[in-house]
Amino acid sequence: MVLTTGAIFGALTTYIYVSTGLAYRHRDNGLAYLLFVMGVGVWNGVFAVQFLSTTPVVDQFFFSLSMVGALLAGLGWFLFASTASTTPNIPARRAVYGTAAVTVGLAITLLITAPVHSFYWTMESTPSLLAEFTPKVGYWAHTGLLVGLFGGGSVLFVVAWRRGESLIYTRAYTTAGVATVAALLGSHVLTPGGMTAAPLIAVCLTTTGWLQAKRWTPAFSLGSDGRSSAGGEPE
Repeated sequence: MVLTTGAIFGALTTYIYVSTGLAYRHRDNGLAYLLFVMGVGVWNGVFAVQFLSTTPVVDQFFFSLSMVGALLAGLGWFLFASTASTTPNIPARRAVYGTAAVTVGLAITLLITAPVHSFYWTMESTPSLLAEFTPKVGYWAHTGLLVGLFGGGSVLFVVAWRRGESLIYTRAYTTAGVATVAALLGSHVLTPGGMTAAPLIAVCLTTTGWLQAKRWTPAFSLGSDGRSSAGGEPE
């Protein structure tokens, strides 16, 4: 399957992109990029193997891990976008970052314990040996959280694009970010628990960051306002 093959390829790129994040780990944007890359890697890797079993317990385990990866990726992307010098300042940044981190942490805790409760979904075997996925309230709350994280980061780059700031990479971040949000919303609503292109599209975001870092050495360095650069040429 195309999406599964693409997800495997996306997971394999994690090592290259993590090394770039580690090289800039002393900068805010480097740490955010590192978290983003690791989340996307887990998201793609587990997504690629979650359809290998038709046992509900195994399906639930891998699906939970893929959702954890998606949350880490969403948080990483939001932090990456909000620490870029080309994007707008966020009022009360510490409060916003803290709230996002705590919310994601709580969601991950609930996902890890998903096999012992039915807050997110239920999975049952069917005569065709496929596990029947029934979304619950937690699943829709998770969808809203992901859309909020990816959407929030994308909106920041949309604003930067409208301002005409550092268009060389801002357009790429904006386009891939909006596409990721659309894929998330569409797949979660139309095919709950099924196939989605969102993790593969998210690789376009990590790839853009990697290309930016390779093309412009100062791309992740702190700007004059103390925020890390992302989305354009060196300042």
